[in-house]
Amino acid sequence: MKNTLGKWEQFLLLTQNHLTSNFIPESTLYSLENLIDLLNRYEYVYVKHNSTGQGRAIYKVYKRKDGHYCFNGFTMQGEEINKCVAAIEDFHQVLHPYVKHDKLSGNYIIQEGVISLTPDGHSTSIRVHVQNLKGEWIIGGIYGRIATEDHGIVNSNRGSQIIPIDELLSDYMMMDYTKKDKTIDSLKKDSILAAEVIASHFPCREYGIDFGLNLEGKPILFEVNTTPSISSFAKIDRTIWKKIVEIRKMQNEG
Repeated sequence: MKNTLGKWEQFLLLTQNHLTSNFIPESTLYSLENLIDLLNRYEYVYVKHNSTGQGRAIYKVYKRKDGHYCFNGFTMQGEEINKCVAAIEDFHQVLHPYVKHDKLSGNYIIQEGVISLTPDGHSTSIRVHVQNLKGEWIIGGIYGRIATEDHGIVNSNRGSQIIPIDELLSDYMMMDYTKKDKTIDSLKKDSILAAEVIASHFPCREYGIDFGLNLEGKPILFEVNTTPSISSFAKIDRTIWKKIVEIRKMQNEG
């Protein structure tokens, strides 16, 4: 059995299910032709390495009105980059720095840029931790993230602020109680659906599922993490962290 599940394999699995296909962004394998196509149709896109994590090898890419291509994010080594170029081939060189020596850095995917912002323009995302206990998927915990830098990459390893989900939706997204509760219910429902689909081909005891909220407030699934960290829960709510740990103990007991 494979010990990892790439982002492209995730997208194919989620696309094939008529329920989960409703809340995933358009994605395609990376090529210069595909990148130009999506940039002509979306305000911006994300280019992500198929198998890296922790915010490495991910770039927000957009086309300026003057025709230049701009990208910011983090290299494979985790170094921040922010650059605009006249030729899109120069961006390809960043993804594959050794292409001149016929060495590629693996596969990338291109993902539609979902505009998931607070009213004052800060990029956001949401992590939902789901666990399987005795054959049933349950929600271990949920928290929000806000990008504190202007690079548009929302990842706790890249400087994003971790906050309780109620605080994100109420204080930052300005939702009333009804809208907040409806959004949380949707996040839980969509997370369990995604876990069921992914587990059918790549079974794990738990997943960390990342979402954004589009301009209508609908959850859009960004990525499913098969080896999710729970350290961020400990920073904002030890009760939730303890609950996840207790469920892990019960999983071990069978």
